[in-house]
Amino acid sequence: MKSDYLVVSPHVQEAIDKKMPVIAIETAELYLGITGGGVMMDGIGEDSVRRNEGPTPDYFEIVENIEKLIVQNGAVPAPIAVIDGKIHVGLSKDDLHYLSENQSTLKRICQSDLPVVLAIPQDGVTTLSATMMIAHRTGIHVVVTLNVGGVSEEFADSHHVSADVEEMVHNRIVVVSTGLRPGADPERTLRFFDTHGISVIGFRTDNIYTHWLPEKVHPLKYRFDEPTDIAATLAAKRSLDIDGSILVFNPASDDFSTEDSLDPELNAKHIQNLINDNVTLAAWIAAAIQMDLNPNILNRNSKRSTLPKKEKSMSFEVWLFAVKKFAQNYDVALLIFNNLPDSEKERLRQEYEDTVN
Repeated sequence: MKSDYLVVSPHVQEAIDKKMPVIAIETAELYLGITGGGVMMDGIGEDSVRRNEGPTPDYFEIVENIEKLIVQNGAVPAPIAVIDGKIHVGLSKDDLHYLSENQSTLKRICQSDLPVVLAIPQDGVTTLSATMMIAHRTGIHVVVTLNVGGVSEEFADSHHVSADVEEMVHNRIVVVSTGLRPGADPERTLRFFDTHGISVIGFRTDNIYTHWLPEKVHPLKYRFDEPTDIAATLAAKRSLDIDGSILVFNPASDDFSTEDSLDPELNAKHIQNLINDNVTLAAWIAAAIQMDLNPNILNRNSKRSTLPKKEKSMSFEVWLFAVKKFAQNYDVALLIFNNLPDSEKERLRQEYEDTVN
């Protein structure tokens, strides 16, 4: 998509053009959802979450650490925000500093807000609905977020359905999320997904969770234990020209209660764990998707210039997988390696030579 209102950073555009794994990052949750000590929720159900004030987070550090983790997992980060009347896909350090310094005045921008804030103009951070729409139009296949909205528990009275799930109907995006926002009805939300062609998958879980309310769970139809299966699901949708996104629920790996969220230190650690887990999974999925877009990567009979010529007791790709733990299967590990800077490739080759007999 070309538009006078859209600015794609050179490194993100290069990654898209070269069909490298790219991760779109929802910024509204990061800049406006994480507060000092507790987590503040906008929209439906926010009264169901108590708040506990603490030190103001370093938003620049939060986003920078997410970007570093994405790069470490072999993908290219693409945080999305609106600055000075332009949609920016991929943010410079100056952009990140600007957003952090002006965090208190940033507008939360959903897809219906975009034309207005671009015309005024206003600065803001994009919700999941806006992030998905922009990612889809720029050729990015994976979006990472903390949690998603859904069909309201009070739908009978309010008829409220989150713009997040409405936007999933129109795009073929893989969304990696921890769970539903408080105030969303899991059963109604799953019915909405089912009716509108949105595939819902639990990653190593059989249930959908409501964030900060661990007692609210609901069973899921499908569970996958490998990111490549998620990529294959997207490939099947494309092949059959089926609309609708794929929503992957990746629940918290740590035990965390509603009471824990009131402890600033515990809450901050929990949020960091969620971000790290989701970002890592998103990078694995994006790499697997690009394997599908680049079928030669899967051709085991093709020459692999990255493999050492000398016979070893453990191949280089197995070493990346088993020792360095780059990913959860050999081909994704190799793809991640291929996307690293040349200096890092050489360092890893040398480490392999030094450690494998």
